Amino acid sequence: LIETNDQEKCLNDLKEVISEINCENSFEPNCNKCNLCHLIQTNQLPSLVIVKPDGMTVKKEQILELKKYFSTKPIYSKFNMYVIMYAEKLNNSSANTILKFLEEPESGILGFFITNNKENIIDTIKSRCQIISNFYQLEDNINEDLQKLAVEYLKNVHLTNDFTLIYNRSFILDHDLKKEDFQQIFQHFFTIYYSLYKSSLHLEDLEAKYAELQFLLKKESSYFIKQLQIVSELEKELGYNVNINLLLDRFILETRS
Repeated sequence: LIETNDQEKCLNDLKEVISEINCENSFEPNCNKCNLCHLIQTNQLPSLVIVKPDGMTVKKEQILELKKYFSTKPIYSKFNMYVIMYAEKLNNSSANTILKFLEEPESGILGFFITNNKENIIDTIKSRCQIISNFYQLEDNINEDLQKLAVEYLKNVHLTNDFTLIYNRSFILDHDLKKEDFQQIFQHFFTIYYSLYKSSLHLEDLEAKYAELQFLLKKESSYFIKQLQIVSELEKELGYNVNINLLLDRFILETRS
């Protein structure tokens, strides 16, 4: 379940991830070694179904039609896959229908939900999904100083062997940051880990501004998924009356666990 403020851009990125997952060779962007990527990008891959609202809602009939596609094994790809766009527009009937699909999952099927507000997704669906939030939140009004600070902080978290929780205190005191600054820093964390994730899948080169974190690319792509989930959850808690020191302590402990 991906929460984003740009669903179409998110879908385009997701198609690249789907290409890498299903590639039989060593995936490279725009490699043209086979027809798989072209079929995915042009929405012609039979085993990839993209569902968008029919009018104001995603209807039950659309979900029932989706299920029919998965009665056979995929031919051109490793998995049968579906993407529910604007998943917040699932109505009661369609949400309950897709829920039955999630409760009894079959092997070889990957499902993705894209929404602009995960709080509008029923809890029974959310509880069965991995949730990643805050895609593309920093497109406008980027504070480059906070961006550099986020890179410096992550570098210290991952590189310094004697790194302790005390560093959080000095980090806060030295820079006199406000709560809003920390919200943007965590959004930078998300953007950084997402760039590392895409680089780990060879979907694109790591952005130059994150070059200091190149050493993290030796980790598996699943590690970055875990980090994205950690950052998403902690960034959400920043919206409440939370102790920043304790929140950063949790970030370090969960990152290093």
